[in-house]
Amino acid sequence: MRNRSGNEGKEGEIPDSANMWNILAGVCIYYPLSIGLTFFQKWFIKSYEFPLLVVTCHYAIKYFFAMIIRFVMEYRADKRTRISFKDQLQWLVPIGICASLDIGLSNWGLKYVTVSFFTMAKSSSILFMVTFALLLHLERWRPVLIISAGLITFGLFLFTWRSAQFELRGLLLIELAAACTGLRWTVSQIIMQGEEKLLKHPLDMVAYVQPWMFLAILPLFFMYEGSQLSFDKVTYYRNEHAPFYVLFFISFGGLLAFAMEMAEYLLLVYTSGITLNIFGIIKEVVTLSLAHFVNGDYFSLVNTIGLLLCFSGMLLHAFSKRTLLKARTKPRMPDRRRLLTDVDA
Repeated sequence: MRNRSGNEGKEGEIPDSANMWNILAGVCIYYPLSIGLTFFQKWFIKSYEFPLLVVTCHYAIKYFFAMIIRFVMEYRADKRTRISFKDQLQWLVPIGICASLDIGLSNWGLKYVTVSFFTMAKSSSILFMVTFALLLHLERWRPVLIISAGLITFGLFLFTWRSAQFELRGLLLIELAAACTGLRWTVSQIIMQGEEKLLKHPLDMVAYVQPWMFLAILPLFFMYEGSQLSFDKVTYYRNEHAPFYVLFFISFGGLLAFAMEMAEYLLLVYTSGITLNIFGIIKEVVTLSLAHFVNGDYFSLVNTIGLLLCFSGMLLHAFSKRTLLKARTKPRMPDRRRLLTDVDA
C-alpha cells in the first residue's frame, strides 16, 4: 500500500448527508448490539466455565454468516472483493492476532481486577490508538489530539474511580490488551480507507479477518481450557446437562457479535479508528451511568469531575475535527502577487 494516509483526502471532505446518515445508522445499530452483547455475555459466562470456547465459537459463527451472505451476494451477480494471500499476511494477520489477544488478555485480566478497574485501565486504548495513528501517518501531529485523548482517558479514570484494589498483574494484562486494541483498529483503518482500499466493505473485512482471529486464539484456548474439555463439561450449564441451551446461547451470542462487528467496520469506513474508539467510550460511560442509576450507586464528586472531563475531551476532539475539515475544504484565495505578475505580462 503506497499511501498509508490515503484517508486524509476522504476525511478532508465535509461529510455529505448520505455519509452522515450512514454514520448515524451505524451508531444506532452499534450501541444496542454492543451493550446487549456485553450484558448477555456477562450473564451467560457467569454460569458457564469456558469463556474462551465461547469466543472461539463466535469467530466460527461470524465467519459462517459472512461467507453465506457473500455467497448469496455473488450468486446475485454482485462480485465480492478478493485479496491475495500475501496481502492477508501483511495486513490481516496483525488484525487477527491483535483482536484475539485483546479479547483473550481482557478476559484473563478480569480474573484479577474488578470491572471498574478494568474500565479505568482499558481507557488507555485511545492513547495507544493516537500513537499508532501518528506513527503510521493516519493523523498529523496536533497538540489538540493529545490533549483530547488525555482528557478522555483521565476523565474515564476518575469517572470509574472507586475503592477498587490495585493489582499489578491484572493491570499489565489489560494494558497489553489496550495496546492490541489500538493497533488493531489503526491497521483496519489503513485497509479500509487507504489509497488502495484493499477491503472497503464491512462484510469482506469480517469474512477475511475471522480465520486469522480463530487461529490466533486457539493457542490461548488450548492453554487455559483445553485440559478441561469433555462433552459433559462443555454441555454443562447451571448445574445440569443442557447441550441445547449451551448451543442456543453460544449461537445467539455469535449472531450478536457478527452484527456488532459489521456495525463497527461500517463506522470505520466513514470515520476513523480514534472516533470509533470514542464511540466505544461513550458506550462505556452510558453503561456505567445506567448502572449507577439502576443500582442506586452513589456518584462522588470525583466521579462527576471525571465525567465532565471525559465529555470535554470528546467535545474538543469533535470541534477540532470539524475545524480541520472546514480548513481543508475552504477555497484558497488567489495569490495577489501572482495576479499582478499575470496582468503585467
